[in-house]
Amino acid sequence: MLNILKKATTEYNDACLVTITNSSNANFICSKAVYIENGGCFPDKRFPLSLTNSVSEKCIELLKRGKSKTVDFEVKGVNFECFIDVYPSPPHLIIAGAGHVCEPVAKLGGMLGFYVTVIDDRPEFANTDRFPGVDEVICKPFLCYFNNVPLTSKTYILLLTRGHRFDVLSLQELLGRNVEPAYIGMIGSRRRISGVFEQLKEEFPFERLNQIYTPVGLDIGAETPAEIAVSIMAEILKVKNGMSGESISKDIRPLASRGFREMNRK
Repeated sequence: MLNILKKATTEYNDACLVTITNSSNANFICSKAVYIENGGCFPDKRFPLSLTNSVSEKCIELLKRGKSKTVDFEVKGVNFECFIDVYPSPPHLIIAGAGHVCEPVAKLGGMLGFYVTVIDDRPEFANTDRFPGVDEVICKPFLCYFNNVPLTSKTYILLLTRGHRFDVLSLQELLGRNVEPAYIGMIGSRRRISGVFEQLKEEFPFERLNQIYTPVGLDIGAETPAEIAVSIMAEILKVKNGMSGESISKDIRPLASRGFREMNRK
């Protein structure tokens, strides 16, 4: 069971570990099952198959809430008390291109709770000496990596490659996948972006290309690598949390100047 759970989380899938803690049939007590989001329920040999559908429905509900809970079931006259332990996978930040901007982005991503993968095809760039705190540093051609990486609604992809041909190859693979990641961002000048889109527009509809965030980041006047990293991660958080990205003080400042009188009336 633990191996199945570990495999699920390393493949960036949410999962639950279900343990029967009490039952009117003592033979089922301490039996376990693992539920994997979009992957089904995997019971051990003693876990009752008649319970898997009910457990799966409850796991889906608890994963949405992100909370573990003890739940009671009754199936075919047998009572079950189950503890459902929720293991939500962290959001996965993939940074393609291990140049100077990548370092502060990777550091910020880790601080913000992302599982961070750095990918580059150059050994002198893709190594743990340059990225000591990163979860995963992979030296491999970009296309080879994107051919096989699992994509989920928690995948955030950032293209910081050293040339538009690498962007084109990566985007051709990513846009052609059946599963859409939560975010694809691409750094680059207007000329570079135009060149990339010119090569992609005959393969993909405008609606698909319009999902790419480029130029990447929020407009905060970023110039240094650290400032650019803040701009990029702010945009990723904006997408992840479904927020506007506007200044929090925008609606409060006018009220503050009037002593919050209008707010108090409400």
